[in-house]
Amino acid sequence: MSLYDIVLGIIFLSQTGVGVLGNSLLLCFYVFTLFSSHRSRLLDPILVQLTLTNTIVLLSKGCPLVNFYFGDVYFLGSLGCKMVFYFQRMSRGLAICTMCLLSIFQAVTISPSSSRLAKHKVGVLKLIRPSCLLSWIFNMIIEVNVPVHITGSRRINSSHTEGFEVLYCYREKMLKEIIILPSLRDILCVGGMVWASGYIIVLLYRHQRKVQHIHRTSRSQKTSPEIRATQTVLLLLSIFVSAYCISCSSALYKVYEIHSGDWLVVVSTFTALCFPTISPFLLIHRDTQIFRSCCASWQKPSLHS
Repeated sequence: MSLYDIVLGIIFLSQTGVGVLGNSLLLCFYVFTLFSSHRSRLLDPILVQLTLTNTIVLLSKGCPLVNFYFGDVYFLGSLGCKMVFYFQRMSRGLAICTMCLLSIFQAVTISPSSSRLAKHKVGVLKLIRPSCLLSWIFNMIIEVNVPVHITGSRRINSSHTEGFEVLYCYREKMLKEIIILPSLRDILCVGGMVWASGYIIVLLYRHQRKVQHIHRTSRSQKTSPEIRATQTVLLLLSIFVSAYCISCSSALYKVYEIHSGDWLVVVSTFTALCFPTISPFLLIHRDTQIFRSCCASWQKPSLHS
């Protein structure tokens, strides 16, 4: 085992471990809030789905690389590769759909009463839970053909002739017809994120202009919970889209440059794991209501004692 392998193994182990810990902690906060006396917020189901999706991404992408760089190169086999890549592709699509839902529903939530969206706000917000369920079903079905084109490493099966190796597994060339639907999903979801982000930015700008005279005359400039939540969503979207673009660029280059080396897989995977690692801590840091709900519940027994 070389120093290069040890360093990469430690990097991916740290990234995966920290990310799983953060998402598990955030999920516990949401579950605690759900079962406590405090009412859950409208977007909580989407945030719960985001934490679950982040965990699947981290485990399906990070754990195989940790095992690979720490010496067990052929640990998966053909069946293991099929399962790992299916969860990788499914969770990737689910993450894109979840972020799209989060951005759109956040835009609907903060839309002013004078806008066109306000007329349909109540009906649209009732679709949050069904949309989360449909996104799971849709992505599980749309990626069902992925295992067919994934096999064990070429290093243990020399019969592979077309395609390219992804460190611990081998991916055969896929027909263009097979990737049309996932590509359309990605384009539509990224387009939805861009539209929702632009709409949110415009609303925040108008709100800032309206209250500008208040900030000039008052020393108190506390941000409302709604504006703070909206800013958090915009920050999450910017991190997600940046990581998504870098990861896709690396993956596309790997497809067209078969002899590009393993470093592209490392860069693509590391970038793809950045968002699920960072996002839970960002949400915990900016979501003050979670800590207030937990502290209020913990203080209740002491008030009666």
